[in-house]
Amino acid sequence: MTSTKPMDKSSLFVIAAALSSSVFAMPEFWLPEHIYAAPGLECNVYFGETFFSVTPWNFAIQASAEKGKSQVERWTYTPAPGDAGKSFQLVLNAWTDAGLAASATATVHVAAAPTKREARLTLALFSDSLTNCRWQDRLYEVMQERGFTGYTPVGARQSENPKVMYDGYGGYTFNTFLERYRFSDEEVDNIQDAAEREQMLGLGQPEKIVHAWQRALLRSPLVRLENGKKVVDVGAWKRKVNGGADPDVVLILLGCNSCFSLSGEEAELRRHIAENVMPQAQKFLDTLRAACPTSRYFFMNELKGSSQDGFAANYGAKWNRVQFTKIILALDKEIKAFVDRQADPQVGFVPFAHGIDPDTSFFKKTEPINAHSKEKRTRDCNAVHCAAVGGLQLGDTVAAWLLNDWDKLVADAAAIEAKFGGEPLKIEDCRVSAMPLNTRVKREGDVK
Repeated sequence: MTSTKPMDKSSLFVIAAALSSSVFAMPEFWLPEHIYAAPGLECNVYFGETFFSVTPWNFAIQASAEKGKSQVERWTYTPAPGDAGKSFQLVLNAWTDAGLAASATATVHVAAAPTKREARLTLALFSDSLTNCRWQDRLYEVMQERGFTGYTPVGARQSENPKVMYDGYGGYTFNTFLERYRFSDEEVDNIQDAAEREQMLGLGQPEKIVHAWQRALLRSPLVRLENGKKVVDVGAWKRKVNGGADPDVVLILLGCNSCFSLSGEEAELRRHIAENVMPQAQKFLDTLRAACPTSRYFFMNELKGSSQDGFAANYGAKWNRVQFTKIILALDKEIKAFVDRQADPQVGFVPFAHGIDPDTSFFKKTEPINAHSKEKRTRDCNAVHCAAVGGLQLGDTVAAWLLNDWDKLVADAAAIEAKFGGEPLKIEDCRVSAMPLNTRVKREGDVK
């Protein structure tokens, strides 16, 4: 019998890394450069949302910082009043028996007491079905509780809190906001005039309405009809939601629906997203900026979703979380690179996904383990949509950013408005349909 020498741990790690390289180049963190916190608000960085690996259970993750606690699944920290205005480093390390496998560093910023609490600041939100968890309501609640009476969310759709307006629609993409104008089968059926009916059908197959909420998805708030043709009219949207004025802040949480079903590995995914999705993002941004030149625009990163049980509940065996995780990593990297390429102080990034617990914040269902067992197990039952508790965590995450940047955003709004002459543009001057959608308005200081 021939004996073989056992492989040492470092060799085993090299083999494990090679096996996983078909999915990720290496296990890695995707941690925002800046994490925002505020006195009295729990700040979390969940490892399940920031660490990417096919086999995350093979790694022990540890957080190191001068503040907060490093728990099994997260780093958590609730700043005291005396922490206001301070910043410190947070380091995440992923370990195996073979040693350090991945590491990432972020700077945690604790909001200082703002000096312009009563200033008016309008905020528009363009998103998809991730707004169904009502994180925008929690954001409003936090700002009101802390005396920011001038915080005003604007949009064409009303949330559960009637004072919260936004534009979030299930299934929407960057392109959907610029193109969608459809009729329901009910609307078409009620039209007797043949020419008008034909015109309706020319805009696309009528949508069958099963639930009342589906009517809100029929037509983008940025699109209207003119002489039977679709016209992008951001100016009309402004007039409806904000009296014709540019919103001070625009949050953009889109991208997932543009690449949800992609296959392939990271390099291929990033190439597809860079070549197909990010041009749509640029077109969407350019369209908004042409009509709202004084607004500040912030893109946000997407959630990794729940567990494989959640994907099984929605998609059976046709789709899986491993592939979705690869997509989200590629998308998040491309969104951040897209923002960096703008090289524009009016375009930024807001970290979003790190603050939600992927294990407890999604919808659950309790069911028998199998057909013959009396024992039951609670499983995730939705792939990508979090429950109300997740919405509260996401709202706190965005609120912490807004509390940190409030004074700067208010000051920037005044400075940008002065730069553009201090007078609102006329609605008729803001109709994007009068110019190519990929034409960017030139500004002093723009990067060539």
